[in-house]
Amino acid sequence: MRYQTYVLHLIDGTAIPMAEDYDLPAEKGIVGHFSKAAPDEIFTVGDRLLGFAYIPKSSIVYLETGEVIVR
Repeated sequence: MRYQTYVLHLIDGTAIPMAEDYDLPAEKGIVGHFSKAAPDEIFTVGDRLLGFAYIPKSSIVYLETGEVIVR
């Protein structure tokens, strides 16, 4: 499988790494959700093992695109 990595950069300086399936259509992935989200929308980031974070869109400064990982 291939994964696209991202880093969410928050207002307080926190950087949250994340990844999603590379073959996921852009409009269904984080980039599509972020670009269409209302300013007061809450994003859920995480997994069942490490837990989840709930982040308001207004706290996200920018989304950095990383590399593609093959596993």
